[in-house]
Formats: sequence, structure tokens, C-alpha cells
Amino acid sequence: MIRDLNDTLVFVRVVRLGSFTAAAHALQIPKTTVSRRVRELEQAIGVQLLRRTTRQLSLTEAGAVYYEQCRTIADTLEHAERAVHQLRDGPRGWLRVTVPFSFGAHWFAPMLAGFRRAYPEIRLEILASHVPLDLVAEEIDVALRLGSLPDSSLIARRLASFPTGIFAAPDYLARHGQPASPEELLQHQTLILHQARRDVGYVWPLRRGGARLKDYRVEPSILANDPALLHDSLLAGEGLSLAMEQSMDADVRAGRLVRVLPEWTGPPQDLNAVTAREHLPSPKVTALIDYLKARMA
Repeated sequence: MIRDLNDTLVFVRVVRLGSFTAAAHALQIPKTTVSRRVRELEQAIGVQLLRRTTRQLSLTEAGAVYYEQCRTIADTLEHAERAVHQLRDGPRGWLRVTVPFSFGAHWFAPMLAGFRRAYPEIRLEILASHVPLDLVAEEIDVALRLGSLPDSSLIARRLASFPTGIFAAPDYLARHGQPASPEELLQHQTLILHQARRDVGYVWPLRRGGARLKDYRVEPSILANDPALLHDSLLAGEGLSLAMEQSMDADVRAGRLVRVLPEWTGPPQDLNAVTAREHLPSPKVTALIDYLKARMA
């Protein structure tokens, strides 16, 4: 039996930071104490966990297994301590958030001033990424994600659901005409996000009224991994685009875009606030989620 859980926590910190010196600085204890605690841990469990050289540390096979089992324990303890402090002091401290790039720039960023006024003790670190980040490995408090969420290890809270439709510039429609049905989409240029791809090619899932979604083939002229990258091409008359209605509303009202096949809609885009199961709920995360839900409503 391990005599002191603190030895394990010190070991986890050494592995994460890559050296005894860095761990000692982070823990604010002498480097000799860090080294001694790791050595006592190895003696207690009877195996070598770290290979020590003059240049670097590396995990042994046993050390890698032990670290994988213990890092979640360390995370849970750290989050529990933060949650207790925040319950005492109210929402405060750094809040690490990841968002899709265009959503972050055009939707999330304009809300930050109001959130900061409501919670001046919370400081925000925002990571814009097209690729879903590992919330545990990157120590991210909450991710804002659009679309489906296949990872069951995450906890998702739906903030809003945005309807989608097909849009085009008047200039494009003047040159190419309007499709009369989804089957005619294949005859048109389309601006497509990468996630629209299927094994059969590129498709748009569409439905009319309360019918089920059906995939319709499209042929992309431009592909992008973020809708913001398609917007200028859409306005320039480069093709049709399936997009969130709210994102296109200002351009439609200004006459820069027109709704195509208005009786047909695409799949709604759900906006979810996602947290890792390993992370205990904290007042600062709850504050952000509640604020966004109220604003989205």
C-alpha cells in the first residue's frame, strides 16, 4: 500500500512538466524533496517508474502504466480543490474555452464584454480550433461545439439549435438560374464544408416539412473547413451554400443573398457546451453556460 498519496501527485506533476526542476517550481517545494518523494514512491510499489539521465527523464513501461492510471486521480483532486475554492469565493479565476474559429469570431467574441461585466473575477483564455481538442490533455474547462457529438466520454449541454438552408447571391442565380428541386443541385456549383462528405461523395441532407432527411448529391467547386472561408465566395456569386439561417440573415435582409429552395431545410446545427467527465462542475463553467443559454434564447 502506498504510504502517501502526495508522492503519487508529485510523480504525476514531474511527468507532465518533464523534469524535477519544473515540478519543484510548480509545487513550490525544493527539487530534492521532489526527487525524494518519487524515489520513495518507487520503493513503496517496488518498481522503477522513471529513467533518469543527465539530459532528460523518461517513463519505464511500468511508469507509463502507473501514470495513465493515476493522472485522472490527480485531475479529479485538482478540480475538486478548485471547485471548493470557487464555491467559497464565487466564480473566479482562469476559464479555458475552445470554440470553432468562425463561431468564436462572429458569435462568441461579441458576447464576451457582457460576460466579463457580469463576472469580472473570471479571466478567459480562448482557443479557436477547427479540430476538436482533447479537453483533459489540454486542460480545457469547456468546449463550444456545433453539430453531432460522437464522443460519449463527454458531457454535453445543448445551448441552442440553429436551422439551416440553402443560399446564393442574386448574381449567381441570374447567371445559372434557380434549382427547382434538390435533384437539380448536382447541376450547380456548391460551396461545401468538409463534414458534408459521405462514402458516396458529397451530399447535403435536406427535407421538406416534417419528412425525414434525405441525402442529395452535390458537386463542390470550393471546399473549406470553416464557414467563414466560404462567405466571401458566396457573396461573390461562386455558388450555392448550405448554412445556418442566422448567419445569413443580415445578408438576406440587405439583398446580398437569396434563400434557394426555401421550402427545403438542412439538418439543424446544435450548439453544445461540452465538458469532460473527469472535470467536476465549477461555478465559473456554470456561469458561462448559463450566460450563453440566456443570450442564445
